[in-house]
Amino acid sequence: MAEEKDLVAIAFKADKSREFLVNKLAGLAEVNDFPVPADALRVGTLDSLMSLSDDISKMDALAEGTCFKLFRQHEDLKGGIAPSVMGTDVMTYATKQWDWDEAKFQLKTPLRELAEMISGKIGGLEEELKAKVAELNALKGSLQAFERRGQGNLMVRGLGDIVQEDDILDSEYMTTVMVVIQKSSMKEFLLEYERLADYVVPLSAKAISEDSEYVLFGVTLFKKCLDQFKTSCREKRFTVREFEFNAEALAADDAKKAEDEAECSRQTAMLSNWCAINYAEGLTMMMHLKAIRVFIESVLRYGLTSYRGQGMAPNMQAVMLTPAKGKMDALRKTLGSLFATSASLMDEGGDEVAVPGAAGEFYPYVSVSVSVFPPVL
Repeated sequence: MAEEKDLVAIAFKADKSREFLVNKLAGLAEVNDFPVPADALRVGTLDSLMSLSDDISKMDALAEGTCFKLFRQHEDLKGGIAPSVMGTDVMTYATKQWDWDEAKFQLKTPLRELAEMISGKIGGLEEELKAKVAELNALKGSLQAFERRGQGNLMVRGLGDIVQEDDILDSEYMTTVMVVIQKSSMKEFLLEYERLADYVVPLSAKAISEDSEYVLFGVTLFKKCLDQFKTSCREKRFTVREFEFNAEALAADDAKKAEDEAECSRQTAMLSNWCAINYAEGLTMMMHLKAIRVFIESVLRYGLTSYRGQGMAPNMQAVMLTPAKGKMDALRKTLGSLFATSASLMDEGGDEVAVPGAAGEFYPYVSVSVSVFPPVL
């Protein structure tokens, strides 16, 4: 059965069985348990539940957004390869393998403290991701700056990788000037360059490089007429490129580029592994927040009921639905008809009461969307 990418966690009164739902939703959705530890989570007071219900949706949105960022970053670094959770694809993990991690998130912790702790950890992941991406982007920016030096035509590109030491004469009295000439003006330049200043060395013009539009010449002259030569070039629309050959600086640039390339490769690999590990961690924490959200809304909607003669427990059970592709509307319609009489948010006169923390469309059952894949941009 082709599946939608988004899952739906729903909860309903404990008087209906999972098997009942499986039969009714055949062809519309795959039904799996969503192991919300309803008998162990602390209910607290009604006021505390209503207050947390208002906040949990924001925590949930933050968790999903962080997971999406980690997912996309991993895909970008791995050439489109999606992350997994401990070697399992995310859909299988979310629908069949996720369970509450009591070692990390103790059920005896008050609900708000528990939710805020999880949300804080997820927020920490987002901040750490921002810092790591910024560091990597700084390296990439440095490498792009090196690349830009070699891009463009001879009017704008760097000359350090073109001009060699033996192309330059630099003494106390003489210097070599780099001049960029349009190819259409090359004949004119060669005829006139010796007369552009008083002390230009005859026959010193040397073509060093060319591209599709321009030719780079080196011309040797006495330093005392350098300004005169530049002025004459401007009048003739010949472009003098400021350039000073520095072997040590060029070697240092090459070494810095090689160092940045190695560091960029190292950080890319490290960030890729970090995203894989922490996407799995973030998704796991997001699922815990989803479970808390389902629990809160179920308690507010269905209340408590006697539990195995051991006291009161939430009157709920939760499942995870994987809608069949293109069947979401039909699934909602079927669920609406199945639970039309069990929407307990009714007062004694039958009027609907506002759902604490609810946003968007109201359903006669608890419904929380679970997006494990980021939306297509």
